[in-house]
Amino acid sequence: MNIFRSNTAYLPYIQLVMSCATILILLFDFSFNLAMLSLFVYMLIACFGISIGYHRYLTHRSFKLKRTWLKFPLFWVGCLAGTGSPLGWAAVHRSHHRFSDKVGDPHTPHLSGLKILVANYEYKINPRRVRDILSDKMHLFLHNYYFLLLLIWFSIALLIDVNIGAYCVIVPMTLAIWASTISNYLNHKFGYVSNITTDHSRNLWVTAYLTFGEGWHNNHHANPTDYQFGKKWWEFDWGAFIIRNILMNR
Repeated sequence: MNIFRSNTAYLPYIQLVMSCATILILLFDFSFNLAMLSLFVYMLIACFGISIGYHRYLTHRSFKLKRTWLKFPLFWVGCLAGTGSPLGWAAVHRSHHRFSDKVGDPHTPHLSGLKILVANYEYKINPRRVRDILSDKMHLFLHNYYFLLLLIWFSIALLIDVNIGAYCVIVPMTLAIWASTISNYLNHKFGYVSNITTDHSRNLWVTAYLTFGEGWHNNHHANPTDYQFGKKWWEFDWGAFIIRNILMNR
């Protein structure tokens, strides 16, 4: 059963179109202030949406929110990364952990090489791996209407102002997509090992600081259900800092 067909078939095209659009925007309509706005929106998407919402909260259930309604804005901003619905993203990532760097891993550079730099996850997933998510109607809605919701969001942004569509949707989404695919590649090829695991996961400071803690990947693979990815004093983890001080139910 491949319930994720609709969430995977068009991801490479989104990556291509958004990347080309971003290049044109930066070449012919560059604004420093708007670029700073794009970085802020990227932080919301990549840190709050993907790292905290999709990854640590939904996929690994590594902490509980102090306010359950907070999951809605976390999942929504995660959708704006252009890397799939929360349901589809969690399924891909759980398979990554289950088969890390082996046959069945959807994005290992050791089997797929540079091809994983394209967000193309064409494979079948056992629905039992996400059975805890499939029962949630919100996640089914976000998954089934994912691309339509993105189109509506982008249209609203353009109607408000062309620059809003360009610098609050296109550029941040492009950054989020490439941050995801590049991290998938680099964090299983380069960096240092702090923990003995059965895969090639590595800790890499460059991707860690670009993705708000995700780059402490070997630490994460050693203990996936721990929301704190950074372990040493220099392994700063923005995602864990926000969870611990703002979001987590103690």
